[in-house]
Amino acid sequence: MEWLKTQLALAKSGERSARKKLIVTAVLLVTIVVLIFTGQSSSEPVVVAAKSNADVASVGSGFIHVSGAVMHPGVYAIDTGARLFEVIALAGGFTKSADQSSVNLARVVVDGEQILISSNGDSSSNDSLIHLNRATASELDSLPGIGPTLSQRIVDWREANGSFKAVEDLRSVAGIGDRLFAGIRTLVTL
Repeated sequence: MEWLKTQLALAKSGERSARKKLIVTAVLLVTIVVLIFTGQSSSEPVVVAAKSNADVASVGSGFIHVSGAVMHPGVYAIDTGARLFEVIALAGGFTKSADQSSVNLARVVVDGEQILISSNGDSSSNDSLIHLNRATASELDSLPGIGPTLSQRIVDWREANGSFKAVEDLRSVAGIGDRLFAGIRTLVTL
């Protein structure tokens, strides 16, 4: 008799677990249907959804701000180790005027990063700025207070650390102090 009671208790707990899974699945399906039929505002960012309980810890482990020549600029939740091409896809892809060669789509993005996608033929002031992630040592040498040695250190730092994530990263280059940084910060961009 005791064995039967144990088996019934196990069956009931299994039913509860199955019931919970069914309810969670139903809620997810209803949410998806509502999103499909109501549409999502194009000005709102897309948030990455978890695929399973194991994914919950890594989902939304960071946020990226995408601006410029993408279909839906905004702030997006990303997984650890996400690549730039994935973030661009979340933002709806490039616009027709996007300069796709201005970014490395294969690079890993970092939490808190802002990514600016420039436009082809963009005549904004950014065109006259030196791009830290693309400039050669001789281009960097044209900055006031930066000579050939320091410009090579900037290139070496970029190659050793990936790319500059913010203009302020220049302060990490040996030889660039507060005064020099203040003099060139408005002359450079990512």
